[in-house]
Amino acid sequence: MRRILLGGFGIVLGALAPPALAQHPTSSPPRAAAFGKPSAVPDAAPTDPAITPAGLLRPGVARPTVTYAPNNFGTPTPVIAQPPGMPMPPPGGMPMVQPMQPGNPAPPPRLVPGSGQPMVTETRDPTGRIPTGVVVPSVGPDGFCPELEDPLYTPRAGLGLDRLRGCGGRNWISAEYLMWWNRSTQVPALVTTSSPQFNGIVGRGDTQVLLGGTFGDTFHSGGRVGVGHWFDDNECRGVEGRLFWVAPATSTFSASSPPFALLARPFLNVNPGVMTPNVGLGQSAEVVAGPSVATGNVTATMRSTVWGAEANYRRFLSGNPCARLDLLLGYRYLDVREDLTITESFTRVPNSDLTIGIPAQTGVVSDRFRTENHFHGGQIGLAGTIQRGRWSLDGRSTIAFGTVFQSAEISGAQMLTFPDGSVQMAQGGLLAVPGANIGRWTQNRFAVVPEVGLNLGYQVTNRMKVFVGYNFLYLSSAVRPGDVIDQSLDAARVPNLLPPGSGTPVVPIRPMPVLNTSGYFVQGINFGLVYKW
Repeated sequence: MRRILLGGFGIVLGALAPPALAQHPTSSPPRAAAFGKPSAVPDAAPTDPAITPAGLLRPGVARPTVTYAPNNFGTPTPVIAQPPGMPMPPPGGMPMVQPMQPGNPAPPPRLVPGSGQPMVTETRDPTGRIPTGVVVPSVGPDGFCPELEDPLYTPRAGLGLDRLRGCGGRNWISAEYLMWWNRSTQVPALVTTSSPQFNGIVGRGDTQVLLGGTFGDTFHSGGRVGVGHWFDDNECRGVEGRLFWVAPATSTFSASSPPFALLARPFLNVNPGVMTPNVGLGQSAEVVAGPSVATGNVTATMRSTVWGAEANYRRFLSGNPCARLDLLLGYRYLDVREDLTITESFTRVPNSDLTIGIPAQTGVVSDRFRTENHFHGGQIGLAGTIQRGRWSLDGRSTIAFGTVFQSAEISGAQMLTFPDGSVQMAQGGLLAVPGANIGRWTQNRFAVVPEVGLNLGYQVTNRMKVFVGYNFLYLSSAVRPGDVIDQSLDAARVPNLLPPGSGTPVVPIRPMPVLNTSGYFVQGINFGLVYKW
C-alpha cells in the first residue's frame, strides 16, 4: 500500500509541477515510474557529445526520446521525454509523460554539435517484449519505398539497393513458357481454280487464286531458360546467359477436285517457242485436275522453327532503393529455319483423252524450298527493375549488330505411273527445275536483331519470383521460302510438262536461284519464374 501511494504521489507531482520539482539529484540511475516494480532506464553514453540519432536517415527537427518500461498488464508502455521547450501533448494524443522517481535529477539535454538543438534518440524495448520489425513512421524519410508486410530481403552493405539486392544470393536461374507467333511469309500465286475453259491462268476469265500472299502465320509453343551470377555481394558486376527455343510449327493448305471444278498451278513462261493449249508465252498454268480429264489435289505445307541464345556481361549503372538500371554487353545467336513443300497428285478419269498432257495414269509431283538464317553478332542493351513491395516491373531492351549467313535449298521430284504399269522417276517438279535452280545457294548479309521485353513480377518468397510478360524479337534480313521462288520458267526445261517436241530450251536459263530477303519477327506472351540462391 505504501508503494502504491508513493507511486501515485509521484505521478500527480509530475503532471502538475515543472520537471525540476519532480526530480531530485542522486547518484543512482534514473528510474521510470510504473504501476509495478520500477525499472531502470539506461542512458546511452552520456559523456559522448556526438550521439547519432538512431533510426534516422538525416538530422531533422528534434523529436521525443522513445523508450519502454513494463507495466502490470504484461505490455511494455512507451515513456516519452519531451525536449526542453516543447509543449505538453494534448489529451488523447501522445502518451502522458511519466515523471522520474523523486530525488533523481533530470539528465541534461544533449545538443547537436554546433547547432544548439537537442539531439533525438530512439531506444528499442530493453525488455525484449516489443515485436521486432515494427515500423516507426516518425523515423522514416519522406518518399521511402514501401516495405513488404513481412520482410523478404536481407539488408546488405553497398549502394543502398537492399530491397532489390540481397534477395536470395549471387546466383539465379529462370525458366519460362513461351506462347509466340511468327511473321508469315509471302508466297506468289501457287494454286488457282477457274472454269475449265480458262485453265486456271492468272488474269484470265474467272480464275481465282486459292493459295498466294500471306502463308505460314503460325503459333509456336516453346521455352526459355536463363542463368546468371554476380561477382560481388553488391550486385554491381555479373554475367548471364539465356537460351530460347520454340517447337516446330506447321501450316497446311489443301485443295482438291472435286469440289473445285479445276485445279491448276500457275507460272510465267519465258520461252516464246512453246505454244500449247495451256502453255504459251507469258501467263500459263499446269492443270492438275479438271472435268473429264483427272481428279486430284494440291497441298502446301509450311514448317518453321526458331531458336536463339545470348551471353552478356551485366554492369550496374544507377538506382535507388526502389529501382535499378543495368548495362548489358554481349553476344547473340539466332537461328531461323523454314521449309515449304508443294505437292500435287492426280489420277486420270477412265477413258479420258490421253493426248491431253502427259499420258500418265497417276502421278505425284513435288517442289521443296528450304531456307536457313544463322545470325551472329555483338549486342548492347539495358535492363531495369522498378520494385513496389512484392510487385516488380522488369524491362529489357537490346540490339545486336552482325552478319546473318543465309542459305536456300531447292529440290523437286516426280513419280509417274503409266497405263502399262511402268513407273518413271524424275528429278524436278514444276517450280524446281534441274539444271536451273535446283541446288543449295548461300549468301551473307549484314543484319540487326533488336529485342524488347516487359515482365510484371510478384515476389513469392525471398528466393523465388513469378512473372508474366510480353516479348518481341526481330531479324532485319531473312531469306524465307516465298522469297526464293522464281515463277518465271522456261517451260521446255520442266520435266514431263510438255508433250515431246513441243519446245526447245532457251537462254538465259529460268527459273534462276533467287535469295531475296525480308524482315522476320516472333512475338508473344511468356510465363515464368526466377530463383536465386
